[in-house]
Amino acid sequence: MKIRSSAKRHLADPSLAAAALGASVSSLEDDPKTLGFLFESLVAHDLIFYAQAIGASVRHYHDQSDLEADLIIERSDGAWIPVEVKLGASQEEAAARNLLALKAKMKRAGYREPSAMLAVVGVGGIAHLREDGVQVATVDTLGV
Repeated sequence: MKIRSSAKRHLADPSLAAAALGASVSSLEDDPKTLGFLFESLVAHDLIFYAQAIGASVRHYHDQSDLEADLIIERSDGAWIPVEVKLGASQEEAAARNLLALKAKMKRAGYREPSAMLAVVGVGGIAHLREDGVQVATVDTLGV
């Protein structure tokens, strides 16, 4: 399995980017793609902060078959958690499918299973553990 190693950049403070774009609530509602990028950077910022506090690193996964995880949290002992970031709870199912596909692919390749799988959603959901093992958390529950 060949893993792409190009860097994925996130904004240190997505609100600065929104201000630089002159974005308003209504302009971001009309441009969900930009809003999604800003939201992913917000979540990445928080998870990087929490990961560093426990000596873990945060990376991005993207392979030759176009399977992707927005973030991978990895501890030095090899424990890892794939994370999908979705703007709305309506995208929870797509996030879970992707996380489960990555888990299965890594298992087939001989890697250890993830310690957990996490879908972070922005609005419209509540934190819960799905029957398939995917944890769903709203952004406001991170760090709680």
